[in-house]
Amino acid sequence: MAETGGSLPALVLRRLAISEQVAAAKFGTGRPVDDPVREQRELARVRDRAREIGLDPDRAAGFLADQIAASKQVQHRLFAHWTAHPGDRPTGGPDLSVLRAELDGLTVALLDQLRATGPEPLTPPETPDELKQEPLRTAFRSLAQRPS
Repeated sequence: MAETGGSLPALVLRRLAISEQVAAAKFGTGRPVDDPVREQRELARVRDRAREIGLDPDRAAGFLADQIAASKQVQHRLFAHWTAHPGDRPTGGPDLSVLRAELDGLTVALLDQLRATGPEPLTPPETPDELKQEPLRTAFRSLAQRPS
């Protein structure tokens, strides 16, 4: 199960790490990176959860949409790398349903931390991991702007 404690940046980094495992699971089973039906279902769940905890549903959904986009950036990059370098392909992959359950728990923790951060703009943390630099900027896209 996902660790539910930690700062918002730490939780976002944890989500990106899980995205690498999701990529391996999808690549190994021939599933595509994009899953628009699941994405829309998750955004609806986030809006409901946001209402329950007193968080603006639009802010919460925008933030989760950024997390999904960041995850897909990681997955697309890994898919491209594994396609170009077959020797680097993962041998097997974790169970996608287990990873999704972990992501669901992490989403709850992310929303709780988002509510605790307030409306001030946030910038992404620094990372030495090149694979995660651009996705981190994406993950914090909506939080880097002042609310209107």
